[in-house]
Amino acid sequence: MKKNRQMRARSASGGGTPRSIKAQLGVVALLAANIGFAPMAMAHVRWFVDGNATVEYFEAYSLTDPEVLIWIAISLCLVATSVVLDTRLPNVRIVDSKTRHDFIEILRIFTGMSLLLTAYEGAIVAPHLDAYGSFGTVLIVAQAIIGILLIANRFIRHASILMILLHLGLAIQFGLLAALEYLIMVGIAVFLLINHLPTEELRARFKPYSVALLRIMTGISLITLGLAEKLFGAIMAESFLAAYQWNFVYAMGFEFFSDRLFVLSAGFVEVIFGVILVLGTTTRLNVLALSTVLFASNVLFLIEGNNEAALAEFVGHMPVIGVALVLILLGYGQRLRVTDLIPETRQNTRVKTVGVPRDA
Repeated sequence: MKKNRQMRARSASGGGTPRSIKAQLGVVALLAANIGFAPMAMAHVRWFVDGNATVEYFEAYSLTDPEVLIWIAISLCLVATSVVLDTRLPNVRIVDSKTRHDFIEILRIFTGMSLLLTAYEGAIVAPHLDAYGSFGTVLIVAQAIIGILLIANRFIRHASILMILLHLGLAIQFGLLAALEYLIMVGIAVFLLINHLPTEELRARFKPYSVALLRIMTGISLITLGLAEKLFGAIMAESFLAAYQWNFVYAMGFEFFSDRLFVLSAGFVEVIFGVILVLGTTTRLNVLALSTVLFASNVLFLIEGNNEAALAEFVGHMPVIGVALVLILLGYGQRLRVTDLIPETRQNTRVKTVGVPRDA
């Protein structure tokens, strides 16, 4: 009898079933595939390479090249795997309100520090977006004020609205592409704004969308950066590799894996990160891999002894780090994910499932 009860318990937990094992293997495969080209995928090429950079014997890929077709197939497989896993994996316990509040505070402080330090360098949002003209000066002053308000935890609602207006100014001065690349800042602004609405009724109405909007806008930023800096801006990314020697695959003896192929791979990985975030599937796993990426890029700069680049990378990525912590904690949010359209097929588990609270 005791043995039968143990067998039934293992069956209920899913711990020893083939389905559970397949899900676990899928998790490992998804993480490994995303982390493989981690450092280069999240390195902001324009922060360290001149926009007019050139590479000797540069040759762009075309859509019909085998390497591109293979990566398109890999991307589709990884995204499909993420969608399937999201319907199979158990829900994760939601942490208490105090912990959620603490992580949101980290996001606020990190964003404020990044904005203030970037303004001090004369740039808007990112190190390479150097402000110019009287309009640029106005943007710099506004950005510094926003940073101070966020750090001081004062007038957060007003600071959030100013962040959205600052991003509009960024689009006017640097164009739509730059605005899309840093749409994550609008996501942070909307998230903070919703969490600091003046009445409980308004907060209860819009908070279910706050995490989802933050996740989606972060995903759009990653997709745009992957396309602009690595897939369509491959010459800049190859110039970065020529300067920093981050092609670890070639260094391991795989001489066929040129800088050209490495940039293509890194670009697709960054786009995959973004697409999975937009879809809202396996959000925590995806963001966990993203966090590893952020850590790896800084460590590589430190190993090379390039402390200045490591500091610039860290300051620029502080808002992303804050977002990553929030998404790891709160997951995909309550709304706007593709698996809402798929019938629930989660296996029974012994992991306690708790609905996302209203204030997430």
